[in-house]
Amino acid sequence: MIYGIGVDATEIARIAKALRNPRFLPRLFTEEEARSIGNGPESVRRWAARFAAKEALIKACGGIRQSRWTDIEIIRQVHQEPMVRVRGPLGQWIEQNHLKIWLSFTHEQHYAIAMVVLEKGSA
Repeated sequence: MIYGIGVDATEIARIAKALRNPRFLPRLFTEEEARSIGNGPESVRRWAARFAAKEALIKACGGIRQSRWTDIEIIRQVHQEPMVRVRGPLGQWIEQNHLKIWLSFTHEQHYAIAMVVLEKGSA
């Protein structure tokens, strides 16, 4: 059964500007996320897609913001589907409600878009 749906569109140029601030990445992303994204020419789009994914997850959960941004971790290895790890109060809430997270994201020239569906499992 679908429990929640969240969608977010993030302007890539906004994330490119934010990346110039040395406090941006450590405040919003984990070291493992940084390793999975890398430094190549597509990295700004990837950062924007991960940011959109975190926003979409928060929206799917009904706007719960008790966790830190780094409690939500979006990892994607080459040719693999994205994996979401959630720690802290939000992770506990997801676990207690037996929710499975489905994530899809994409990026084009100007925007990164993410969609999250929370599925409630049978308990």
